[in-house]
Amino acid sequence: MTAEIKLRRKIDGWLLNWKNTPNHKPVLIKGIRQSGKTYSIRKFIDDKNHYEVAIYLNFWDNPELIEVFDGKLDIDTIITELSVKMPFPRLVPGKTVFVFDEVQDCPRALLSLKANEKDSRFDFIASGSYLGVNGYAVGDDTPKPVGSTESYDMRTLDFEEFLWAKGYGDDQVALLQDAFSKRKPLSNSIHESFTRLFREYLCVGGFPEAVKSYVLTHNIYSSLQITRRIVNDLQNDFGRRRGKDNEPLFRPNEVARIRSAFSLIPSFLGKENKRFIVSKIGGKGAKDAGKDALGYLKDTGVILKVHNVDVPSTPLSIHAIANQFKVFPTDIGILVALLEDGTTDAIMSGNLGMGKGMLYEALVAEALYKRGVRPFYFAKESGLELDFVVNLNGIATILEVKAVDGNAKSARTVLAHPDHYGKTALVRIKDKNIGIEDGHLTIPHYMAYLLFDWSPISSL
Repeated sequence: MTAEIKLRRKIDGWLLNWKNTPNHKPVLIKGIRQSGKTYSIRKFIDDKNHYEVAIYLNFWDNPELIEVFDGKLDIDTIITELSVKMPFPRLVPGKTVFVFDEVQDCPRALLSLKANEKDSRFDFIASGSYLGVNGYAVGDDTPKPVGSTESYDMRTLDFEEFLWAKGYGDDQVALLQDAFSKRKPLSNSIHESFTRLFREYLCVGGFPEAVKSYVLTHNIYSSLQITRRIVNDLQNDFGRRRGKDNEPLFRPNEVARIRSAFSLIPSFLGKENKRFIVSKIGGKGAKDAGKDALGYLKDTGVILKVHNVDVPSTPLSIHAIANQFKVFPTDIGILVALLEDGTTDAIMSGNLGMGKGMLYEALVAEALYKRGVRPFYFAKESGLELDFVVNLNGIATILEVKAVDGNAKSARTVLAHPDHYGKTALVRIKDKNIGIEDGHLTIPHYMAYLLFDWSPISSL
């Protein structure tokens, strides 16, 4: 049903720039499952303007290919071994690419990128969904090719890519960019149109399959079911991972902890302070190993952790409090999929209740993550709390996220006492057109992604 839609992704231009760069290194693409890694790679390598020959290996679907990498790792030896396993056409130097997909299942294939880093005859692209997990597999001590690859962190579609999928071109996106750069309000008609589009994005999320379905059918509920299936698959993956000897990567109680941590995300985000309490993670030994469960979810690209800081002053990272953090999904679709039926109707009608603040804060966290930005927050027991604090152009900047119009006392307090909290700036993000209020920038939620330049490498 969805094959006829060709999604435009930011990785498309990045891969082309990589290929056109002289003496480029192999590429390593990692990210959450179902984010479109394989789709984007196949689209790129199938373009005859890029390559005449593409050798594609998938170690998840074809585990018998793993033994090809048991011996020497130079490309000539690999070619000889592969030619027996899977005959392929004559290789053309300068016009041939090797793709190693699901490379986490074959660590020595990943290591081969280092061995062939300077071989200019062929290009190499590797990708995987579990490359943030230490060791990749229990019992495997294969060295990692540090410094031998160009890295790309693949995320699900952001709002700009969602607009592209909906058929909006660069001219329409430029309307947002121009209004943002000039701090000039959009017309009421255009503002209302982008507000509705953003609500659609909130409901659909950024998983490519769900977006394709929505573009074709205009049925939010159908796309929601696709996202729910993907979320269910992600949860099932927790128990399917295998180690070096084909033994389960996690014991049943560890899988239970990971699933418990995952299921707790909406309930903590629904609390007033949204702080995640690790001790609430269920399962035997959870008190000692809850952090490992969250670490796994973070390393596989499912969640991001936003840490509290003891003072909102740059550099923010040195003020981070290790055991105080909020947990957000890396795609808003995950959060909406975990909520009950009817939520998307309430979102589109503008009748969402008290959960609106939770969703809009999660949307801003997602927007920052997909730009490669590391956000923090600031909260004290006195009740002083800032939704997000980011380093924007070298200045600690408060991002005040509001579902409705209004001013927060905490932000005013911090701004008024630079001697105590450091020099800060303020950006308000709410259901309102762009403009300047009381000397501070206010932007609608759909412009949050424009606060920072996009980066292919996440700092989280």
